[in-house]
Amino acid sequence: MTEIQRILLTNIKKYRSRRKYSQMKLAELCGRSTSFIGEIEIGRKYPSAATLEEIAKALGVKPYKLFIDEDEIDDYDMEGLLEDLKEKITHQVASEIDSHYKGNKYKK
Repeated sequence: MTEIQRILLTNIKKYRSRRKYSQMKLAELCGRSTSFIGEIEIGRKYPSAATLEEIAKALGVKPYKLFIDEDEIDDYDMEGLLEDLKEKITHQVASEIDSHYKGNKYKK
């Protein structure tokens, strides 16, 4: 296995895990079989350029990100960070609204 193949496999797994996708879900989103995705992730098969584009699209990343070795480049996943922040903010706002309405009864 070449270094670029190792990076590619690692990143496909990483982005799939970050999205909380199973191999089955990723396969469904990019129109491939679950076994094909599994074989890509263990290095038995390597996707074509067209398949790489479909995988990247399904994972919500630009195709070039699948080839970045984060061990060498300080690359923050801003998309993942933004999703986490949106989720936390939404939860906090909902909690604040809920506690406000429970503590204050409407009076006319």
